Amino acid sequence: MKKKVVVIGGGLAGSLICNELVKSSDVFLLEIGEKNTIRYPQVNFINKKFAEVNTFCFGGGGTTNLWHNGLIPINKEDITCKEFSEVLAEAQGYIDQAASALYFNNKSFSLEYTNLLSGMNLIAKKMSVFEDGIDCLIYPKKFKKLSVDFRVNDFYSVNNIDFVAEDRRIKTVNYSIGNEKYSIDADIVIVSAGTLGSPKILNKIISTMGLCFNNLGTGFIDHPMGFVGKVKFKKEFANLIKKLALYQKAEYVCRNAVRIKSECRHYTCCVFFRPALTMDNRLSIYKYKSSIGASQGLARLKNMFSLKILHPDIIAEIFSHIFGFNIPSRTYNILLIAEQKRGTNRIYYDGDDLKADWSITEEEISIYRDILQKLKTMLSGISDELDIETGITEDWLWSAAHHSGTTPLGHSDDDIIEKDLKLKFCDNVFVCDGSVIQEHSYANTGLTIGSLAMRLAERVCR
Repeated sequence: MKKKVVVIGGGLAGSLICNELVKSSDVFLLEIGEKNTIRYPQVNFINKKFAEVNTFCFGGGGTTNLWHNGLIPINKEDITCKEFSEVLAEAQGYIDQAASALYFNNKSFSLEYTNLLSGMNLIAKKMSVFEDGIDCLIYPKKFKKLSVDFRVNDFYSVNNIDFVAEDRRIKTVNYSIGNEKYSIDADIVIVSAGTLGSPKILNKIISTMGLCFNNLGTGFIDHPMGFVGKVKFKKEFANLIKKLALYQKAEYVCRNAVRIKSECRHYTCCVFFRPALTMDNRLSIYKYKSSIGASQGLARLKNMFSLKILHPDIIAEIFSHIFGFNIPSRTYNILLIAEQKRGTNRIYYDGDDLKADWSITEEEISIYRDILQKLKTMLSGISDELDIETGITEDWLWSAAHHSGTTPLGHSDDDIIEKDLKLKFCDNVFVCDGSVIQEHSYANTGLTIGSLAMRLAERVCR
């Protein structure tokens, strides 16, 4: 008899897990959103908003609906958490499988990525300034929202999920759709409700088991990001920077980032060079550019009805996205993607109200200022003009929507999941989504989530 597997959450991790497990198991997907409909939940921000546009949604595919499908692994050299470093090392073996499921059509992502890294770092060495190296972010030109296999028993608009426990297992998953109540007797339960959603589900499981973990949801991290300056490169370096900024092949576009490591405290950030036509370094223009890039549908159309869209740098950015190459120029925006470490930031629920207590600490701001000063020193010898906001404040930074870190992993009493992503106190419940990512340097989290999903699916099959 096939195992009954209940997957809670139909985002990137949940969809991939369902599609793998349905080959050998009876899979039931429970999703809070409507099928093929994006609904933005109300998030009550205690301190800083994530961004001016929505970075979180419900619906078939979850936040995968909003994802631009940038593929980049987390560099293990940047990770200080021993347990999570070991998890990443094991997930490395599933990168090609995950990349293929995320629409990278070449035979081997890892081989292509390694070759790209080698080539881009050779280019960087010719300038002798980027001492921490280059990294590559790959965008397949053809991709779409993830959907689940037709063999999956998928249920949408689900609410009131609760559980029945027996010994060290979840025996039954109860849920409602509208006024109707349903139950599934489960052999395996996998929580993939996302960094913002999984803490609520896990708290219900913990309560059902008669336990209490006060720190669940604490440790929320994101990538503070923002445009922080302009640079006009010297003529002799223009072609090299052009290759670093944007590299194209038939199947994908590669945007390359300059890695910058802090002198202490083990933070690794990066910067991308984005096309520009002016040295105008205004925060209002940067925020407008970000709002266009991050918004979707009617929200994007509404954002476009502004005179700011006629700014030359906005036109250059739109041109780059639509046609896939940069307007010839030696002038570039500097886009910073900054690392956060797990701390006191947290996600929690007051009843059904989702609350996000997110901020960028003064210590982090200090680290980012040091990193930008290091960047300024790097660029000073290869640029004709340079304007970097080295005295950055949190106003210059907003969320990159790589929400992570709300489910603690490790060996301490405060950690609730083990390296195989199983709950310590429950023998048949696993967690797999962005919430289990304990550190992410500057990397988009999608490929790592996909690799963790493939790794977990194989283990559940065994």
